[in-house]
Amino acid sequence: MKPCILPWINFGTNIYGRPRVCGYSEIKAEKKLQNSSIEEAWNNDYYNSIRKTFLKGEWPDNCRRCKHVEELGGESKRMDENHMWFDEYQHLIKEDVDFQPPHMDVRTGTVCNFKCIHCGPNVSSRWVEDKEIAERYGEPYVENDNSWIAQDKKFWDSLDISQIKRYNFLGGESFYNKRHNEFIKRLNESEYAKDVEIAYVSNGSLKFDNMENFKKVRLRLSVDCVEEAGEYFRYGLDWDKWCDNISEFPDNFDVSFQWTMSNVSMFYLSETYTYCRTEFPDIRFLFENHVTEPYHMSAQNLPLSIKEKIREEIDWIDLPDSYVNYMMEKDGWDGRLIPYLDDLDKVRNTNWKESLCGLWTQLNGLT
Repeated sequence: MKPCILPWINFGTNIYGRPRVCGYSEIKAEKKLQNSSIEEAWNNDYYNSIRKTFLKGEWPDNCRRCKHVEELGGESKRMDENHMWFDEYQHLIKEDVDFQPPHMDVRTGTVCNFKCIHCGPNVSSRWVEDKEIAERYGEPYVENDNSWIAQDKKFWDSLDISQIKRYNFLGGESFYNKRHNEFIKRLNESEYAKDVEIAYVSNGSLKFDNMENFKKVRLRLSVDCVEEAGEYFRYGLDWDKWCDNISEFPDNFDVSFQWTMSNVSMFYLSETYTYCRTEFPDIRFLFENHVTEPYHMSAQNLPLSIKEKIREEIDWIDLPDSYVNYMMEKDGWDGRLIPYLDDLDKVRNTNWKESLCGLWTQLNGLT
Protein backbone atom coordinates (compact mmCIF):
# COMPACT_ATOMS: atom_id res chain seq x y z
CA MET A 1 0.00 0.00 0.00
CA LYS A 2 1.27 3.46 -0.90
CA PRO A 3 1.65 5.51 2.29
CA CYS A 4 -0.32 8.69 2.76
CA ILE A 5 1.88 11.68 1.97
CA LEU A 6 0.38 13.88 4.69
CA PRO A 7 2.49 12.71 7.69
CA TRP A 8 5.56 13.94 5.82
CA ILE A 9 4.29 17.29 4.52
CA ASN A 10 1.36 18.48 6.64
CA PHE A 11 1.22 19.90 10.14
CA GLY A 12 -2.35 20.22 11.32
CA THR A 13 -4.33 21.22 14.38
CA ASN A 14 -7.79 20.48 15.60
CA ILE A 15 -10.07 23.29 16.77
CA TYR A 16 -8.66 23.02 20.30
CA GLY A 17 -5.04 23.53 19.25
CA ARG A 18 -4.03 19.87 19.41
CA PRO A 19 -1.61 18.78 16.65
CA ARG A 20 -2.74 16.13 14.17
CA VAL A 21 -1.89 14.80 10.73
CA CYS A 22 -5.17 15.77 9.07
CA GLY A 23 -8.81 16.57 9.67
CA TYR A 24 -9.78 12.89 9.68
CA SER A 25 -7.30 11.89 12.38
CA GLU A 26 -8.70 9.47 14.94
CA ILE A 27 -6.09 9.76 17.71
CA LYS A 28 -5.28 12.89 19.70
CA ALA A 29 -1.70 14.04 20.15
CA GLU A 30 -0.75 14.51 23.78
CA LYS A 31 0.10 18.22 23.96
CA LYS A 32 -1.74 21.29 22.78
CA LEU A 33 0.18 24.04 21.04
CA GLN A 34 -0.09 26.21 24.15
CA ASN A 35 2.30 23.70 25.74
CA SER A 36 4.58 22.89 22.80
CA SER A 37 5.96 24.40 19.61
CA ILE A 38 5.22 23.43 16.01
CA GLU A 39 8.82 22.25 15.66
CA GLU A 40 8.54 19.97 18.70
CA ALA A 41 5.13 18.58 17.76
CA TRP A 42 6.22 17.81 14.18
CA ASN A 43 8.61 15.16 15.52
CA ASN A 44 6.68 13.84 18.51
CA ASP A 45 5.67 10.20 19.11
CA TYR A 46 2.27 10.76 17.52
CA TYR A 47 3.66 11.80 14.13
CA ASN A 48 6.56 9.35 14.17
CA SER A 49 4.40 6.32 14.97
CA ILE A 50 2.09 7.10 12.03
CA ARG A 51 5.05 7.44 9.66
CA LYS A 52 6.64 4.18 10.83
CA THR A 53 3.38 2.24 10.45
CA PHE A 54 2.85 3.50 6.90
CA LEU A 55 6.46 2.59 6.04
CA LYS A 56 5.66 -1.00 7.08
CA GLY A 57 2.80 -1.05 4.56
CA GLU A 58 0.12 -1.05 7.27
CA TRP A 59 -2.76 1.23 8.24
CA PRO A 60 -2.11 3.32 11.38
CA ASP A 61 -4.92 3.32 13.93
CA ASN A 62 -5.03 7.08 13.43
CA CYS A 63 -6.21 6.57 9.84
CA ARG A 64 -9.24 4.30 10.36
CA ARG A 65 -11.61 6.70 8.60
CA CYS A 66 -9.75 6.57 5.29
CA LYS A 67 -9.38 2.81 5.60
CA HIS A 68 -13.16 2.47 6.05
CA VAL A 69 -13.93 4.76 3.07
CA GLU A 70 -11.64 2.71 0.82
CA GLU A 71 -13.20 -0.56 2.02
CA LEU A 72 -16.61 0.90 1.03
CA GLY A 73 -15.29 1.55 -2.47
CA GLY A 74 -14.88 5.30 -2.09
CA GLU A 75 -12.04 7.74 -2.69
CA SER A 76 -10.47 8.53 0.65
CA LYS A 77 -8.59 11.62 1.76
CA ARG A 78 -5.39 9.55 1.52
CA MET A 79 -6.09 8.88 -2.16
CA ASP A 80 -7.10 12.48 -2.83
CA GLU A 81 -4.04 13.99 -1.12
CA ASN A 82 -1.69 11.50 -2.77
CA HIS A 83 -3.13 12.37 -6.16
CA MET A 84 -2.27 16.03 -5.56
CA TRP A 85 1.03 15.83 -3.71
CA PHE A 86 2.70 12.40 -3.77
CA ASP A 87 4.83 12.86 -6.88
CA GLU A 88 6.05 16.27 -5.74
CA TYR A 89 6.98 15.23 -2.21
CA GLN A 90 7.69 11.48 -2.28
CA HIS A 91 11.40 12.19 -1.79
CA LEU A 92 10.54 13.29 1.77
CA ILE A 93 9.16 9.88 2.76
CA LYS A 94 11.67 8.46 5.24
CA GLU A 95 11.80 7.49 8.89
CA ASP A 96 13.97 10.40 10.05
CA VAL A 97 12.29 13.74 9.36
CA ASP A 98 14.82 16.58 9.47
CA PHE A 99 12.80 19.30 7.72
CA GLN A 100 9.93 21.64 8.51
CA PRO A 101 6.42 20.95 7.18
CA PRO A 102 5.74 22.76 3.89
CA HIS A 103 1.97 22.63 4.48
CA MET A 104 -0.13 23.95 7.39
CA ASP A 105 -3.64 22.62 8.08
CA VAL A 106 -5.12 24.83 10.78
CA ARG A 107 -8.53 24.71 12.44
CA THR A 108 -9.14 28.28 13.49
CA GLY A 109 -11.02 27.39 16.67
CA THR A 110 -14.76 27.12 17.23
CA VAL A 111 -15.42 30.78 16.38
CA CYS A 112 -18.37 30.72 13.98
CA ASN A 113 -21.33 32.85 12.88
CA PHE A 114 -23.63 29.89 12.11
CA LYS A 115 -25.14 27.06 14.14
CA CYS A 116 -25.83 24.33 11.57
CA ILE A 117 -28.18 21.51 12.57
CA HIS A 118 -25.53 18.82 12.11
CA CYS A 119 -23.04 20.73 14.26
CA GLY A 120 -22.79 21.45 17.99
CA PRO A 121 -21.34 23.71 20.69
CA ASN A 122 -18.00 21.91 20.75
CA VAL A 123 -17.41 23.00 17.15
CA SER A 124 -19.38 26.25 16.77
CA SER A 125 -19.35 29.13 19.26
CA ARG A 126 -22.86 30.18 18.12
CA TRP A 127 -24.15 26.75 19.14
CA VAL A 128 -23.33 27.48 22.77
CA GLU A 129 -26.65 29.35 22.85
CA ASP A 130 -28.40 25.99 22.33
CA LYS A 131 -25.97 23.74 24.17
CA GLU A 132 -28.74 22.21 26.33
CA ILE A 133 -30.27 20.62 23.24
CA ALA A 134 -26.94 19.23 22.08
CA GLU A 135 -26.39 17.70 25.51
CA ARG A 136 -29.93 16.29 25.54
CA TYR A 137 -29.08 14.37 22.37
CA GLY A 138 -25.79 12.97 23.56
CA GLU A 139 -23.08 15.59 23.07
CA PRO A 140 -21.61 16.70 26.42
CA TYR A 141 -20.52 20.31 26.16
CA VAL A 142 -16.87 20.97 26.91
CA GLU A 143 -16.14 24.67 27.39
CA ASN A 144 -13.45 25.65 24.91
CA ASP A 145 -10.75 28.27 25.20
CA ASN A 146 -10.31 29.87 21.76
CA SER A 147 -7.65 32.28 22.96
CA TRP A 148 -4.77 30.30 21.39
CA ILE A 149 -6.10 30.99 17.88
CA ALA A 150 -8.66 33.81 18.13
CA GLN A 151 -7.08 36.19 20.64
CA ASP A 152 -3.40 35.41 21.26
CA LYS A 153 -0.86 36.21 18.54
CA LYS A 154 1.68 33.55 19.60
CA PHE A 155 0.52 30.90 17.14
CA TRP A 156 0.21 33.27 14.18
CA ASP A 157 3.60 34.86 14.86
CA SER A 158 5.22 31.39 14.98
CA LEU A 159 4.32 30.63 11.35
CA ASP A 160 7.38 31.02 9.12
CA ILE A 161 5.80 32.72 6.13
CA SER A 162 9.08 32.50 4.21
CA GLN A 163 8.99 28.66 4.25
CA ILE A 164 5.35 27.54 4.26
CA LYS A 165 3.97 27.19 0.75
CA ARG A 166 0.45 26.00 1.45
CA TYR A 167 -2.09 26.82 4.15
CA ASN A 168 -5.37 25.03 4.70
CA PHE A 169 -7.85 26.75 7.02
CA LEU A 170 -11.12 25.48 8.47
CA GLY A 171 -13.16 26.56 11.46
CA GLY A 172 -15.52 27.19 12.94
CA GLU A 173 -15.56 29.84 10.27
CA SER A 174 -12.07 31.15 9.54
CA PHE A 175 -13.23 34.47 8.10
CA TYR A 176 -15.04 35.18 11.40
CA ASN A 177 -11.69 34.95 13.23
CA LYS A 178 -10.03 38.38 13.55
CA ARG A 179 -6.54 36.98 14.12
CA HIS A 180 -6.84 34.89 10.97
CA ASN A 181 -7.92 37.96 8.98
CA GLU A 182 -4.97 39.96 10.31
CA PHE A 183 -2.55 37.19 9.37
CA ILE A 184 -3.95 36.85 5.85
CA LYS A 185 -3.66 40.58 5.31
CA ARG A 186 -0.01 40.52 6.46
CA LEU A 187 0.81 37.51 4.31
CA ASN A 188 -1.00 38.93 1.27
CA GLU A 189 1.08 42.11 1.52
CA SER A 190 4.37 40.20 1.90
CA GLU A 191 6.85 39.29 -0.82
CA TYR A 192 6.03 35.60 -0.30
CA ALA A 193 2.33 35.70 -1.24
CA LYS A 194 2.98 35.10 -4.95
CA ASP A 195 4.36 31.62 -4.14
CA VAL A 196 1.72 30.61 -1.60
CA GLU A 197 -1.47 28.59 -2.03
CA ILE A 198 -4.27 28.93 0.50
CA ALA A 199 -7.20 26.53 0.81
CA TYR A 200 -10.43 26.94 2.75
CA VAL A 201 -13.66 25.24 3.62
CA SER A 202 -16.00 28.13 4.38
CA ASN A 203 -19.71 28.71 4.86
CA GLY A 204 -19.36 31.47 2.23
CA SER A 205 -21.28 34.14 4.13
CA LEU A 206 -18.41 36.62 4.67
CA LYS A 207 -16.23 38.67 2.32
CA PHE A 208 -12.99 37.18 1.01
CA ASP A 209 -10.73 40.21 1.34
CA ASN A 210 -6.94 40.68 1.11
CA MET A 211 -6.28 37.63 -1.07
CA GLU A 212 -5.51 39.04 -4.51
CA ASN A 213 -1.72 38.48 -4.34
CA PHE A 214 -1.69 34.77 -3.56
CA LYS A 215 -0.64 32.24 -6.15
CA LYS A 216 -3.92 30.39 -5.69
CA VAL A 217 -6.89 30.48 -3.34
CA ARG A 218 -8.76 27.16 -3.29
CA LEU A 219 -12.17 27.82 -1.78
CA ARG A 220 -14.65 25.10 -0.94
CA LEU A 221 -18.09 26.41 -0.07
CA SER A 222 -20.14 24.25 2.26
CA VAL A 223 -23.58 23.53 0.87
CA ASP A 224 -26.09 20.96 2.09
CA CYS A 225 -29.49 22.13 0.88
CA VAL A 226 -30.67 25.16 -1.06
CA GLU A 227 -33.03 28.08 -0.48
CA GLU A 228 -35.40 27.68 2.51
CA ALA A 229 -34.09 24.21 3.38
CA GLY A 230 -30.54 25.57 3.18
CA GLU A 231 -31.37 28.42 5.56
CA TYR A 232 -32.85 25.97 8.04
CA PHE A 233 -29.91 23.58 7.80
CA ARG A 234 -27.28 26.33 8.24
CA TYR A 235 -29.01 28.51 10.79
CA GLY A 236 -27.83 32.10 10.30
CA LEU A 237 -27.67 31.81 6.51
CA ASP A 238 -29.42 34.35 4.27
CA TRP A 239 -29.69 32.45 0.99
CA ASP A 240 -30.02 35.45 -1.34
CA LYS A 241 -27.08 37.29 0.25
CA TRP A 242 -25.04 34.09 0.11
CA CYS A 243 -25.69 33.71 -3.60
CA ASP A 244 -24.66 37.34 -4.18
CA ASN A 245 -21.46 36.83 -2.19
CA ILE A 246 -20.32 33.88 -4.30
CA SER A 247 -21.37 35.27 -7.68
CA GLU A 248 -17.93 36.61 -8.63
CA PHE A 249 -14.34 35.86 -7.61
CA PRO A 250 -10.86 37.13 -8.55
CA ASP A 251 -8.90 35.19 -11.18
CA ASN A 252 -6.67 33.50 -8.58
CA PHE A 253 -9.65 31.77 -6.91
CA ASP A 254 -10.50 28.11 -7.59
CA VAL A 255 -14.01 27.62 -6.18
CA SER A 256 -15.98 24.44 -5.50
CA PHE A 257 -19.10 23.46 -3.64
CA GLN A 258 -18.44 20.92 -0.91
CA TRP A 259 -21.42 18.77 -0.03
CA THR A 260 -21.50 16.66 3.13
CA MET A 261 -23.86 13.71 3.43
CA SER A 262 -26.31 13.69 6.33
CA ASN A 263 -29.82 12.30 6.53
CA VAL A 264 -31.26 15.73 5.63
CA SER A 265 -28.76 16.68 2.90
CA MET A 266 -29.05 13.22 1.33
CA PHE A 267 -32.83 13.62 1.12
CA TYR A 268 -32.39 16.97 -0.69
CA LEU A 269 -29.37 16.01 -2.80
CA SER A 270 -31.19 15.84 -6.13
CA GLU A 271 -32.62 19.37 -5.93
CA THR A 272 -29.41 20.76 -4.35
CA TYR A 273 -27.25 19.34 -7.10
CA THR A 274 -29.62 20.55 -9.84
CA TYR A 275 -29.82 24.06 -8.40
CA CYS A 276 -26.08 24.48 -7.96
CA ARG A 277 -25.18 23.10 -11.38
CA THR A 278 -27.83 25.31 -13.02
CA GLU A 279 -27.27 28.60 -11.16
CA PHE A 280 -23.48 28.27 -10.75
CA PRO A 281 -22.29 26.14 -13.71
CA ASP A 282 -18.68 27.30 -13.32
CA ILE A 283 -18.41 26.06 -9.73
CA ARG A 284 -17.59 22.38 -9.35
CA PHE A 285 -19.74 20.21 -7.07
CA LEU A 286 -17.68 17.95 -4.81
CA PHE A 287 -18.75 15.04 -2.62
CA GLU A 288 -16.29 15.19 0.24
CA ASN A 289 -17.57 13.89 3.55
CA HIS A 290 -20.31 12.22 5.56
CA VAL A 291 -21.70 12.83 9.04
CA THR A 292 -21.00 10.12 11.59
CA GLU A 293 -21.66 12.18 14.75
CA PRO A 294 -24.13 13.22 15.98
CA TYR A 295 -25.65 9.94 14.86
CA HIS A 296 -29.19 11.35 14.73
CA MET A 297 -27.89 13.35 11.71
CA SER A 298 -26.21 10.39 10.00
CA ALA A 299 -27.58 9.24 6.62
CA GLN A 300 -27.91 5.79 8.18
CA ASN A 301 -30.51 7.27 10.52
CA LEU A 302 -33.50 7.27 8.18
CA PRO A 303 -36.30 4.74 7.71
CA LEU A 304 -35.33 2.09 5.18
CA SER A 305 -38.24 2.94 2.86
CA ILE A 306 -37.06 6.56 2.60
CA LYS A 307 -33.48 5.47 1.96
CA GLU A 308 -34.71 3.25 -0.86
CA LYS A 309 -36.53 6.22 -2.42
CA ILE A 310 -33.45 8.39 -2.09
CA ARG A 311 -31.33 5.77 -3.80
CA GLU A 312 -33.73 5.73 -6.76
CA GLU A 313 -34.01 9.53 -6.99
CA ILE A 314 -30.26 10.18 -7.03
CA ASP A 315 -29.37 7.37 -9.41
CA TRP A 316 -28.67 9.89 -12.21
CA ILE A 317 -26.01 11.73 -10.14
CA ASP A 318 -22.41 10.59 -10.45
CA LEU A 319 -22.16 10.02 -6.71
CA PRO A 320 -19.32 7.82 -5.41
CA ASP A 321 -20.60 4.37 -4.42
CA SER A 322 -19.31 4.81 -0.88
CA TYR A 323 -22.07 7.31 -0.02
CA VAL A 324 -24.98 5.03 -0.86
CA ASN A 325 -23.07 2.07 0.59
CA TYR A 326 -22.61 3.94 3.86
CA MET A 327 -26.27 4.99 3.99
CA MET A 328 -27.45 1.43 3.41
CA GLU A 329 -24.74 -0.23 5.52
CA LYS A 330 -26.84 -0.04 8.68
CA ASP A 331 -30.52 0.33 9.52
CA GLY A 332 -29.92 3.04 12.11
CA TRP A 333 -33.36 4.65 12.30
CA ASP A 334 -34.11 5.44 15.94
CA GLY A 335 -36.65 8.23 15.43
CA ARG A 336 -34.56 10.84 17.30
CA LEU A 337 -34.31 13.17 14.30
CA ILE A 338 -37.94 14.28 14.71
CA PRO A 339 -37.84 15.36 18.39
CA TYR A 340 -34.38 16.84 17.82
CA LEU A 341 -35.66 19.19 15.10
CA ASP A 342 -38.77 19.91 17.18
CA ASP A 343 -36.57 20.99 20.08
CA LEU A 344 -34.44 23.20 17.84
CA ASP A 345 -37.61 24.90 16.58
CA LYS A 346 -38.64 25.78 20.12
CA VAL A 347 -35.46 27.72 20.91
CA ARG A 348 -34.80 29.13 17.43
CA ASN A 349 -38.36 30.09 16.48
CA THR A 350 -38.11 28.02 13.29
CA ASN A 351 -40.40 25.42 11.74
CA TRP A 352 -38.69 22.43 10.21
CA LYS A 353 -41.97 20.91 9.06
CA GLU A 354 -42.31 23.90 6.72
CA SER A 355 -38.65 24.46 5.83
CA LEU A 356 -38.04 20.74 5.30
CA CYS A 357 -41.58 19.97 4.23
CA GLY A 358 -40.59 17.25 1.77
CA LEU A 359 -38.76 15.30 4.45
CA TRP A 360 -41.54 15.86 6.98
CA THR A 361 -44.16 14.60 4.53
CA GLN A 362 -42.21 11.38 4.03
CA LEU A 363 -41.57 10.85 7.75
CA ASN A 364 -45.15 11.73 8.72
CA GLY A 365 -46.46 9.23 6.21
CA LEU A 366 -44.75 6.46 8.13
CA THR A 367 -46.23 7.32 11.52
